[in-house]
Amino acid sequence: MADLRTTIKWRWIRALQVWNRLPIRAQGGITVLIPLFAVLISFGFAIYGNLSRASRQEDIERKFKAVRQYSDLLTLMIDAETGERGFILTHRPEFLEPYKKATEEIPATIEQLKETIEAEPGEKPRQERIDGLAHIQGLINSQLVHLLKSQEFSLQTVGSQQLYEHLTAGKATMDEIRTSISAMQNQEATLLSERIEEINFIRIRDYVIILVTLLIGVLVRVVSFYLFDRGIVQRVHRMTAYVDSVIKGEPTKFIASKKTDALGSLEERVFELSTKVEQEKQHLGTSKIAEQLPAKKDGD
Repeated sequence: MADLRTTIKWRWIRALQVWNRLPIRAQGGITVLIPLFAVLISFGFAIYGNLSRASRQEDIERKFKAVRQYSDLLTLMIDAETGERGFILTHRPEFLEPYKKATEEIPATIEQLKETIEAEPGEKPRQERIDGLAHIQGLINSQLVHLLKSQEFSLQTVGSQQLYEHLTAGKATMDEIRTSISAMQNQEATLLSERIEEINFIRIRDYVIILVTLLIGVLVRVVSFYLFDRGIVQRVHRMTAYVDSVIKGEPTKFIASKKTDALGSLEERVFELSTKVEQEKQHLGTSKIAEQLPAKKDGD
């Protein structure tokens, strides 16, 4: 632990040495640019996060829509089957109304589902869904033909065994339709859960970035104040104290920081001035110099 503190201390000293060699203009520019840089990074991540959330929200809405359309498609098939069964039992045309309505709406529902699937951004998942829908569409077409034949069988004199086998085949097809649609819905639901988790992750990531940016801004401000106080304010106070001591004729010793910035140049001139003043003191005497120098006014 002691070695770590020593390493950090020396690195800080080296950093201060590098910082002290920089011109004041460069120091001011750096202290201004670092918080601005942090804000720009935060802004960039915020834009990226918003775009990512918008993309995933569109995907979520698309998956909700697909699940609903699959449910509508299954409901229409159940209505068609219900109408067909009612007609077989009663031979009354009004029982075919659900069947007729379903057969009219099924093609449009399949087309809407295709449009939803084709909006899927990924080529591979889009093709998988298109293939799955094509399989379901083939089953539905087969089942609709089967339902139509069932109505024809009910009006003909067929054996009970033949009718039973026909209805059994239709039930198997309908069960496969239910299973296929359920599988597609489960797939959409799984992806929906993943997208919701991604949005939550993006939201947490944005909060963390905002917090980190805030901390960087505060830290830079604190360090900037420390460096400003150490590199400018203290040096100005030291020169002011020295000039005051020269005016009062008090003995003092001023050592320039030998820095290459603008304030360092001013320190060198103050040091040169102090040398000249000391030389004049030696030749003219302290009282003579005190008369020639202006008295310090109150409030200066």
